[in-house]
Amino acid sequence: MEGNKDEALRCVGIAEEAIASGDKHRALKFLKIAHRLNRDLPLQSLFDTCHRLHSRSPSAVAPPAAPSPPREARNYTDENVSLIREIKSKSDYYAILGLEKSSSVEEIRKAYRKLSLKVHPDKNKAPGSEDAFKKVSKAFKCLSDDASRRIYDQTGTADEFENAEVDTFRRRRRRTATAAHDFFGDEFDPDEIFRAFFGHSDVFGRNHVYRTRGGVGSHHNHRPEFNAGSGGRHHMMLLIQLLPFLIVVLLAYLPFSEPEYSLYKHYSYHAPKTTAENGVQFFVKSAAAFEESYPPGSDARRAVEESVEKDYRLMLRRYCQVEMQRRSWNRNLPAPHCDKLKSFTVVA
Repeated sequence: MEGNKDEALRCVGIAEEAIASGDKHRALKFLKIAHRLNRDLPLQSLFDTCHRLHSRSPSAVAPPAAPSPPREARNYTDENVSLIREIKSKSDYYAILGLEKSSSVEEIRKAYRKLSLKVHPDKNKAPGSEDAFKKVSKAFKCLSDDASRRIYDQTGTADEFENAEVDTFRRRRRRTATAAHDFFGDEFDPDEIFRAFFGHSDVFGRNHVYRTRGGVGSHHNHRPEFNAGSGGRHHMMLLIQLLPFLIVVLLAYLPFSEPEYSLYKHYSYHAPKTTAENGVQFFVKSAAAFEESYPPGSDARRAVEESVEKDYRLMLRRYCQVEMQRRSWNRNLPAPHCDKLKSFTVVA
């Protein structure tokens, strides 16, 4: 690992200084540490020189040491290292971004903008910057979406199950966005989130291509050479790259209906309703318009309420699965959604 190599080279430098001052004990100590950190370093000549010191006084001048391996130039600061270490030591998403649970979406975006620029591997060359950048992007991905943030606040995890609160419209929008590699899709790519947040401009003034999900990025500051037989392949690859964006543009002009209800109240669905069969609460855009389109007792109203209760049961089941998994760690943890699921099943 690069971090171990850097530390090993630092220990070699300390050992060389100790040899020059005749401090045999200190030289041996740091040579052994360097050997443990990186066994590929050629340290035998330094060990031999150190053993020849015998009992010289610290002021004695040691014989010239064999040339040490060339040290790589350090292009990061102690502040970079401290920031990476701090991020990697935290597990709570709010703590990673330096926020409180009451923070607004705009505050989350500002925190991500500020922190991601500090830890991006192109900006921060300290060992571990890539892992820290992934951690920051993952925290932003979870907390910037209302549904996943609500689940994270309730359960403390956002990776063990799908978002049970996403209604039909959200699921359809996610399927559409996946075709264009939306950064809130199931696959996680921190560089994609970063590019989507800051745009496609060259943030750090470098000709750099970020890695894609299937391969490794490469620099493109050279001109590709084409022969007569590669023109067709080039056009085909260009078409394949543009195809997801063409699909998004096409779907944007196709008409589709929004869902009639949501299990959760938000700015679009704010009028409360309950099912006649089991009293499950749901929300609609307009109470008057809903009553006009779905009169009480009509077949259309019964179909909507059956769909509401089906979605509600599915949501309870998913929450219950998470609670049962957490109970395997601690039997005393409550399982309110499992209790609701049992009572709802009995009533239904």
